[in-house]
Formats: sequence, C-alpha cells, structure tokens
Amino acid sequence: MKVRDVMSAPAVVLVSYASIRDVARHMDYNGVGCVVLLDGQRVVGIVTDRDLALRALAHGVDADLPVREVMTPEPVVTVRPGDDLDVAFQTFRRHAFRRLPVLEEGVVVGMVSVDDLLLQVHQVTADLLRPLASEINEPQSSM
Repeated sequence: MKVRDVMSAPAVVLVSYASIRDVARHMDYNGVGCVVLLDGQRVVGIVTDRDLALRALAHGVDADLPVREVMTPEPVVTVRPGDDLDVAFQTFRRHAFRRLPVLEEGVVVGMVSVDDLLLQVHQVTADLLRPLASEINEPQSSM
C-alpha cells in the first residue's frame, strides 16, 4: 500500500507571510490541524495547531505577525505519494512528527498523518480477522 492510498488531499497551503490569525482561521474553516507554508512555489515551513498554541498563544505573540515567526522552518520532512506506507511510518518514528506533507515533484499534493496510518492498519487487521471470526462463531456440527 502507498502513501497516496491513505493521504488527505488536497493539503491546506498558505504563504509564509500570512498572519498567525489567518492561518488559525484557515485551520478552523478547513477542519485541519496543519498548514504547509510556501514562498512562491517552494515549501519553506509547516505549522500545526500545537505550534500556534505553544509558540504564539502561550507567549502572547501578536496574532497579526507573519506565521513564519512560529512555523517549523525548512527543511520540511516530506514523503512522496508513491512511497510505501512503511517509509511514512519510519519517517514518523525517526522525526517524532504526527503529520507529513506529501510532495510530488516539489508540489504539495496532500498530507498524511499518524492517524491515517493507524486507521489503515486497523482496517487491514479487521479484514484479515473477519474470516477467522466467522469460522469461530459458526456452530460446530455434531458427528
């Protein structure tokens, strides 16, 4: 299975000079917890709802400041749509992130999260166990 099979698309993408307030509003409106930040077409950072809470709100940072003041700057760790899910899993483990932008030829095409991977593992496990569960639940014939 590939990253493209579980990623959310499209990802929410904004310019790095957008205000912290505007980024928070976009997160709320789109129901997401992460925004990829661009300078032109180049990915220059990523910001999560946690970043906004801990780096801005907790320190009384002016919400009209550019989000680049509180973003996690480049190099942004990413995966590709054609990567195996194991690549994404290992990337999550290595960097302790919960979300990764998905880039194809430098263009943001989606977002994959730890939750996406866990839901996939759950579905695969359920699919594998379903036949076994039906066998266990069938009454045994008497001889």
